[in-house]
Amino acid sequence: MSESNANGGGASEAALKLGPRGQWPLWMAAAVLAFGLIRTLILTFNLAPLHFDEAQYWSYGEALDLGYYSKPPMTAWLIRLSTELFGDTAFGVRFFVPWLHGLIAWFIFLTGCRLFDGRTGFWAGLAYLTLPAVSVSSNVMSTDPPMMAAWAAALYALVRALQSDSRGRSALIWWASVGVAIGLGLNSKYTIIAFVGGCAGYALFSREGRLTRASLIGPGLAILAALLVWAPNLWWNAQNDFASISHVADNAKMGRGPSLNPGKMAEFIGAQIAIFGPILFIAVAVMLARDGLRGAWAHRLLLWLGLPLLGAMVVQALLSRAHPNWAAPAYIALTLATVSWLLDHAQRRWVLGSAAFGALVLVGFTALGLAYRESPTTLTRTYDPFKKTRPEALICAKALPHLRAEEKFASNSRRLLAVCMFMAKRGMEDIRIEAHGKPGNHYQLAAPLVVGEKGEMLYIVDTDKPEDYLRKFATSEILERGVIETHGGGSKRRFARYSISRVSGFLGFDRK
Repeated sequence: MSESNANGGGASEAALKLGPRGQWPLWMAAAVLAFGLIRTLILTFNLAPLHFDEAQYWSYGEALDLGYYSKPPMTAWLIRLSTELFGDTAFGVRFFVPWLHGLIAWFIFLTGCRLFDGRTGFWAGLAYLTLPAVSVSSNVMSTDPPMMAAWAAALYALVRALQSDSRGRSALIWWASVGVAIGLGLNSKYTIIAFVGGCAGYALFSREGRLTRASLIGPGLAILAALLVWAPNLWWNAQNDFASISHVADNAKMGRGPSLNPGKMAEFIGAQIAIFGPILFIAVAVMLARDGLRGAWAHRLLLWLGLPLLGAMVVQALLSRAHPNWAAPAYIALTLATVSWLLDHAQRRWVLGSAAFGALVLVGFTALGLAYRESPTTLTRTYDPFKKTRPEALICAKALPHLRAEEKFASNSRRLLAVCMFMAKRGMEDIRIEAHGKPGNHYQLAAPLVVGEKGEMLYIVDTDKPEDYLRKFATSEILERGVIETHGGGSKRRFARYSISRVSGFLGFDRK
């Protein structure tokens, strides 16, 4: 990409001002602090039951490593740090999430100051803080917030690099910073590769970004820095048959469906409207219909760093499947592009409306969460936002009183193991899982059942008819089995089946 001020476009003194009387940084800092404190307070209410993925990331953090089967290590590292500070609780697991979103908003603000002005940066940062998805995401620890924080940092560093003299030391420092941010993102979630793809699209197809031999130096330095930061996780993958990288392809399941899925695509688009909020989503559509990619260089850069990922995920949903959060990083650049366009067209009321809507979502989510916490079993499964978290916790609550201090516990289910590990505060050395052939999750990679396993184990399975499982052991004793009601609703009642046994002497999976 071209790195000169002329081609970078818009790097004038006016574009670098922070707004009237320099108050915009103070307003942005106040907004980040206020939302961070409010959302941290909401975390203490424990509105959302711990998801089995969160429990799994916690267990990863109890066995620190450079990588794990399904994920890079950053989320596990952050959880280990926060639980060391605040204990092995749901609050401890989730503590960093509101502040990671605050960091993303701050980088959006800084980028807006460089590309436009302090006013635009502030309103874009506030718009991000009040996105409906951010209010929900702030209650769940996942791989998205740390990756998106790295994405936002990479965007800011990229803008600084493009606005610097390509022959100066400052440009090289900022290009290296781009690479460091991407490397941190790769250690969080591999989706950040889409950031590199967006940069490549801008470099190849935008007139300011046309590649020359001189302009390759900065991006080359960024790539080198990214690889150096990512190297430990890449080395771990090399030692484990590139498990994390191959898992990404398996998870997408491209081309395995019998036909196109327009219904799934429509569902995915509907989820994106919920994530971004209907007001800003409509504004994006209007902006693209009116201007397309014909606007100023800053708008085109931002659109290149948002639209390709969003479009790719829509196609993915049509061809196979795509989870709504897979497109979430696109809204970092799209928030800034949309807010800037609205302000340029004297439509700040749209931004205010989006912020007000997001604030209502925050209040509504908190109120619904409090109501759910008081009487969760009265909800039918259809209206339970946390329906996927309920069965494992209920089964583990039945099983763990049977667990002896010296025993390991085993299961056929990654979800059951993750939740039981968290509830029992047991580590990777205390579990075993059935593993047939190639590992399908990190537990199967790190703690598989092996023939001749010594000692008694508590064996937990999600069925009340465990005989087919128990014949794989030399000795077995069923301690408890049955069904647990997970949801009410009369004819729509739902149950979880379970069996708890004490076993020893694993004989192998081909045991009939």
